[in-house]
Amino acid sequence: MTIQRAAPIAAFVSAIAITACFLALSSADSGTTLYRFFTRPFSSWWHIGNMLNLFSLLLCAALGSAISLTSGEYNLGGEAQIYAPALVTAVMLAPYSPLSFLPLPLQLMAALCLSCLSGALLAAIPAILSVTRGISALLTSFLLSAASLPVLDYLVGGPLRDQAKNLLATEAIVQGARLRPFLAPSYLNASFPLILALSVFLAVYLHTSRGGYRLGITGTAPEFARFSGFAVSRIKIAAMSASGALHGLTGFFAVTGTWYLCHQGMSGGMGWSALTIALIAGKNVGAVVPAALLFAWLETATDTALLSTQFSFDSTALIQAVVLLLISARTLPHLRRGRKKEWK
Repeated sequence: MTIQRAAPIAAFVSAIAITACFLALSSADSGTTLYRFFTRPFSSWWHIGNMLNLFSLLLCAALGSAISLTSGEYNLGGEAQIYAPALVTAVMLAPYSPLSFLPLPLQLMAALCLSCLSGALLAAIPAILSVTRGISALLTSFLLSAASLPVLDYLVGGPLRDQAKNLLATEAIVQGARLRPFLAPSYLNASFPLILALSVFLAVYLHTSRGGYRLGITGTAPEFARFSGFAVSRIKIAAMSASGALHGLTGFFAVTGTWYLCHQGMSGGMGWSALTIALIAGKNVGAVVPAALLFAWLETATDTALLSTQFSFDSTALIQAVVLLLISARTLPHLRRGRKKEWK
């Protein structure tokens, strides 16, 4: 196993160890807390269903992050690219929807297309600036997301808020637009097999098709790709747009399958978790599935174990930060050195 492949695995194992240490040190009964950390996610169908539901949402967004990484771009705008489409979905499928005159299947399809389109647009803007102005997509995607989140929070908590309830959230979507649940009362729903099928399709496409080959070459050796006649600029824009569309699909499934509304702070760090998973997978779309499953287990295990500790529930963000820091610290230097060696 090469160092580049081993680094993300070692970083993830280190993150689990650090998480376990945090939980043990903050608990009066460290043995019970650690036991719950490793076993509680599998202790009931309710826990298993919620873990698999989180896994499917993280997988969908992580596929988008992996595609952008494969093209050589870092999409740091995942938070807004999930949140904005979720809000679009909630508005388009609400009882007062401007699409309410359509039959429900067409209304659902229109909401799906608009959600993916809004996510794709938020990701395409940084890509266009990158290829036309030479501005880093890593920087512009983050800034665009950071500027969009307060606006989205304002819309959800203000003009689009359901005034009949105390929640900072939109009105619930119509009953017929809600995806069929599995393993009730857990949140697992019909989006689970759809996202798994999508991950298989993308893995096969990227590893066997001409488009996947061109995408990989563009991300690994852009100068060689240009010399070979590839439309590098268009490939990068298309990859970032696809990345945003997959984040948008995540927002759509989060509303139609899990929460049935859009609440303030909807993305909840999911965009950063998706990027972390893509880094763990090392730009290998096929490896995104096990990486997303491990990350979903880690988040679920941490949430259940936190009930036995003195930590607040906001400490889950600390766990995400630890994982992202370790993965980035171990992975990015190797990627950078690999690119330098490519052209020596």
